[in-house]
Amino acid sequence: MPQDPLSPQAIARADPKNIYRVFEAWPRFAEQESSLSVDIGSGHFDRVIYVANGGSASAGDIIADWFLASGGVEVSVFKGYLPKVNLSRAFVLVCSTSGSTEETILLMRRLALKKATMVAISSGGKLQQLAMELKVPHITVPIEMAPRYSLPHVLFAAIAALRSAGLVGEKKWREVKEALECMKKVAPSLASNSPTSQNPSKQCAQLVAPSGVLPKIYGSSVTKSVAERFKTCLNENAKMNADWDSCPELFHNEVETWETPDRKMVPIFLRHTAEPKYERVRLDSFVDILGMKGIRSFEIWGKGKGNLAQLVTMDYQTDFATYYAAIIRGVDPSSIKLIERLKSTVAGP
Repeated sequence: MPQDPLSPQAIARADPKNIYRVFEAWPRFAEQESSLSVDIGSGHFDRVIYVANGGSASAGDIIADWFLASGGVEVSVFKGYLPKVNLSRAFVLVCSTSGSTEETILLMRRLALKKATMVAISSGGKLQQLAMELKVPHITVPIEMAPRYSLPHVLFAAIAALRSAGLVGEKKWREVKEALECMKKVAPSLASNSPTSQNPSKQCAQLVAPSGVLPKIYGSSVTKSVAERFKTCLNENAKMNADWDSCPELFHNEVETWETPDRKMVPIFLRHTAEPKYERVRLDSFVDILGMKGIRSFEIWGKGKGNLAQLVTMDYQTDFATYYAAIIRGVDPSSIKLIERLKSTVAGP
């Protein structure tokens, strides 16, 4: 009988860094940051602007989906650029988990010139130094081996800052507390010692990891953040191609790719109880159409009743799945050689 490639013994052999322990500690990281408080000063905010790049931006994307589902203020996430925006009643979060993202540091300087009300989040480095220079409140978060593995630190630190700014009231705070509890409850089922037959992350990894498979990840308007992050973590951790799209746009173009699928495409749907009704109906119909074509869909649902709990537990499942996919594919999930090579290049005059 062939050995399970995701048994605890196989994982230990494939990953001497024991990265799975970081994922297993995510609920503790989230709880640790949720209790933070930041001195914002006085102000009434009707908009959130979140400035970041790469994995550091994922927290802002998730918050944007959460606020959309729960009726919060507008959250705009800007990645590497900043259009002309009215900052008079905006609360700005500037995040670089590494503390060294040049685009983010440049934008923070521009925001300071515009006298934006800001909080910075990083593990230190140049961003923390700049925050001290500009007298901007700064939240220091740890890096767990790599910035992308530190999502709970950044996400719940950002939520704590939003609470300090008066943008997370009692109702949303109850959602935060539920999200923390749901992460704790789901963690054992995702852990490395949980058998594949009972582990949704391992099952998802087995679906997407085989050579030649192209995961097609579909989110709704309130799960697009997780869809994008799932794709990017498959890129970084498992070194594989993936594609993502979201409602309602995918109903107007993406669906046609399934008329004559020419690759080994695997459809994965990220579902949420706060999906708008018309999106839910069309997503259900899309799954039915694929079934009639003999194509099996894979659905991932978050846990809990609240909107944030569903988002963070969905992301927990998919992030862990990308790690397991790396193990199956025999690649080092922590290595990012090409990204580092690109970052080392210097632009010409």
